[in-house]
Amino acid sequence: MGAKREFKDVVKSRDIEQALPVDQYLKQLDELIVATMAGVKDKLTPAIGSGKATREVVKRIALEYYYLGKWMTPEFPLLIATAPDTDALKLDASEHYQHWAQNFADESGYLGDPNHVDMKVEFCHQVGLCDEEILAYVPLPETVGMVFTHNYYIRRSYEEGLATLGFAGERLAARSGYAKVLYEGLRSHYDLEVRNFKTHAYAEGDHGDKAEQLFRKVATSAHVQRRCREAVRNVTLTKRARVLRMNEWVD
Repeated sequence: MGAKREFKDVVKSRDIEQALPVDQYLKQLDELIVATMAGVKDKLTPAIGSGKATREVVKRIALEYYYLGKWMTPEFPLLIATAPDTDALKLDASEHYQHWAQNFADESGYLGDPNHVDMKVEFCHQVGLCDEEILAYVPLPETVGMVFTHNYYIRRSYEEGLATLGFAGERLAARSGYAKVLYEGLRSHYDLEVRNFKTHAYAEGDHGDKAEQLFRKVATSAHVQRRCREAVRNVTLTKRARVLRMNEWVD
């Protein structure tokens, strides 16, 4: 007979990690984002806003936005599926579930605005790109990295998806005012009425505020805070790299 098999207790006792108060935690996340982006400023958006970017640069930014929409929009239903209140008796009795269901319906063109991916295709057509050119476009490696880092965290957990796409994504994008700058700059200096940016200029603020409100309700345990902190840091690192690379187009 062989040696007697024994199952050893591998669970180690350790101090229980304590969660930070939510206000303190969110302040810490904002400080992390600022520190990660230190010394990096978007030059491309103001260049288009002031008409200083070439039309070739505008073509490239149209293609980049198409790539973002093409690969990130289909991930939205994961936030619906993993929302913590999908077991609500009715949709309007939920909050997370209802928000993301409505958000995806909006992105998909069922709430009045056009489908957001289609609007990005329209932008490409407006700058003279044909469908074959759109489909053949090879995005920046930094864009690929940013998109699929986002998508990884959306797939990993609801909390991390909300942290990266909502709190560190829509919320900060709305505060930057990028959509309004691009919409007005493209209209004034390039004779382009781009619905994609017009729509985001008025909608993103509400989405960003709601994302913060929802994130406050789930970022309450030490485990979630730790994972979301790392997710926000990693996504912000990819955004930093992308901004630096795209700045080269107008330097």
